[in-house]
Amino acid sequence: MSSIAVVICAYSDERRQQLGDAIGSVLNQTRRPERVVVVIDHNEGLLHAIRASFPEVEVLANAGAQGLSGARNTGVRASAPMDVVAFLDDDAVAEPDWLERLASHYAGSAIIGVGGGVLPLWQSGRPSWFPEEFQWVVGCSYRGLPEGLRPVRNPIGCNMSFRRSVFEAVGGFREGMGRSGQDAAGCEETELCIRAHQHYPNSVILYDPHAMVHHHVTAERSRWAYFRRRCLAEGRSKSAVVKAVGAGENLGAERSYVTRTLPAGVVRGLLAVATRLDAGGLMRAGAIIAGLAFTMAGYLMAKYSRTASTFRPIKIVSIDQAKPLPAIDLSRPDGVAYGGVFCLVRSGSQPRAIVELEHEGPVVEPADLLAKIGSITSLAPITAYRTPPKERVAVVIATRDRAESLDRCLTSLFDQTRAPDEVVVVDNAPASTATADLLSARYRGRVHYVLEPTPGLGRAHNSGLRYVSSDIVLFTDDDVVLDRHWVEAMAAPMEEDGTVGCVTGLILPAELETRAQVWTERHGGFGKGLQRRAYDLKANRPKSVLFPFTAGQFGSGANMAFRASALRRVGGFDSALGAGTLARGGDDLAAFFAIVNGGFQLVYQPQGIIWHYHRRGEEGMRRQAYCYGMGLGAYLTKIVVDDPRRALRLAAAFPAGILHMAGPTSEKTARLPSDYPRRLIWMERLGILAGVPGYLRSLAKRRRDDRPHGGLTARRPAEREV
Repeated sequence: MSSIAVVICAYSDERRQQLGDAIGSVLNQTRRPERVVVVIDHNEGLLHAIRASFPEVEVLANAGAQGLSGARNTGVRASAPMDVVAFLDDDAVAEPDWLERLASHYAGSAIIGVGGGVLPLWQSGRPSWFPEEFQWVVGCSYRGLPEGLRPVRNPIGCNMSFRRSVFEAVGGFREGMGRSGQDAAGCEETELCIRAHQHYPNSVILYDPHAMVHHHVTAERSRWAYFRRRCLAEGRSKSAVVKAVGAGENLGAERSYVTRTLPAGVVRGLLAVATRLDAGGLMRAGAIIAGLAFTMAGYLMAKYSRTASTFRPIKIVSIDQAKPLPAIDLSRPDGVAYGGVFCLVRSGSQPRAIVELEHEGPVVEPADLLAKIGSITSLAPITAYRTPPKERVAVVIATRDRAESLDRCLTSLFDQTRAPDEVVVVDNAPASTATADLLSARYRGRVHYVLEPTPGLGRAHNSGLRYVSSDIVLFTDDDVVLDRHWVEAMAAPMEEDGTVGCVTGLILPAELETRAQVWTERHGGFGKGLQRRAYDLKANRPKSVLFPFTAGQFGSGANMAFRASALRRVGGFDSALGAGTLARGGDDLAAFFAIVNGGFQLVYQPQGIIWHYHRRGEEGMRRQAYCYGMGLGAYLTKIVVDDPRRALRLAAAFPAGILHMAGPTSEKTARLPSDYPRRLIWMERLGILAGVPGYLRSLAKRRRDDRPHGGLTARRPAEREV
């Protein structure tokens, strides 16, 4: 008898009760699985809650790309060495004999996968207009599937199983394809099954409608808006499948569905009107036609849009010129090879060049890399540190419900060439005790823990600043890995020159595994070059009417350091700004502006390197672009509120600002990749406008929160030494 593991993937706190029901249904099977693995997709609070509630199952964090494919691949790896891996959705409940029925079919050696039936559990009742032919929209069995035990091309993702040998032979689910968060994408199981059939041409995947699960359908998913969105997404997903594995016979099931099942459904609906005076029949017939049109539209838009090209991940590497160049392996565990490298060329702590090289693989030979490096006309010069007396250095990290990434960041912090004298972690409005538990268990005595209950990155940074005694304070985020020379490099400019009030550093991508991460890297402009630069109101003042308003040119908040006395003198961070506030961002820009406008020098120090984990999912890019714009608009509103006379200077600089953002010679536009969606550009611009009321609302809320005090004199947050 084959051993079986069950994998359940989850991401949403809203489905916590349903996830518990799903786990319970698996634990109460007539044929008990040897292992049950629950994979939580980038939700620390849910991860710890399920671990506490179900100690009898393995609960893991998604170690792959964010989204269902990455989570399933994590589950497949964790469930080894079980012979068969079964998948159940977090919002589904299995019948007691579900696994027994699936397992019974693996006696045949040609069977490589088995799926079962999925019945909908309508939260608000089945809409009269909703056709059975489109129940795949809500992840359920639909009219057109076999009514008895039959071979199929692929099972339904909510209820499926495969031999482990399939994953070993063809790799896992294709990451970057399929659902991520709240988006409506799919087809990752379709693409996997096509690859499996290509590898095993005589193999069979069975559909057993009696191996039954029940799938919750929320009220939101029974609405027309979701129907339309899901059909469009299915079309886009089918386009991605065609590009990945080709069309031909691979889409034979779709052709039969379109040419036979759907026309029959339209006729059935019209007959219901004619014979039973069923008005719903007419609506169902119309929904079938509309659903097909939406799906075809999604397919064609994806096929002919600029974003339709197949994305291949990019490998991040760092090489030292003083050492022999390595050969770089471009293979990946999921079988989708890297399409090139993003390479930092350095000499010790000094970054010299960034090389981006497209390559077909499977290995980038040293000669290929050397030829690309040699084509760079000039490498950044090597600038040695002077060795003044060292001052005490503190590091402040603000975090919120990301204990695992914080742990990764702290691991790199305690592996520095220069150890910090103080480390403060500010836990900002957490949903659980996961961060406090991590620090208590792994960093007791090395980290000062501060609980800041009011959300807002600016407020969190101010809270950390209150608890440091050092005059040099470095700030970074919890989703980064710090280069080993980071502390030393970021402190050096302030130790060399007492007029330096702020230092920013180089931010490089920690991974470029998804198209969204490439978009973020190009759009964000985190890397400000490899040349050290200084900014002030005197000798180092750029000849631009935008200076010093374009504070984004100075650096980014994930990698910044301040002389604490200078930061306090300019009022600290504005707690009405930053992630977690109604303004969404802008706290770092306002602090940079205040330092330069306050008469201090700001230095961009490229030797202060961090590696940032950009968000992996494309679904959140619209919100992210909007928040970028809001942060900028909120920051500009803040500096006018602080001094209304600046409105005239900003008005005079407005034409140059438009050219900077959208002109034909705009660097911001030039660095965007060709497939960057224009809708995201307009979302950012809309966000800039929304930043004005956003800041004013956030400012009013800050004043309410801080009564009777404000700014750095506000009430002290809770602290704890761990």
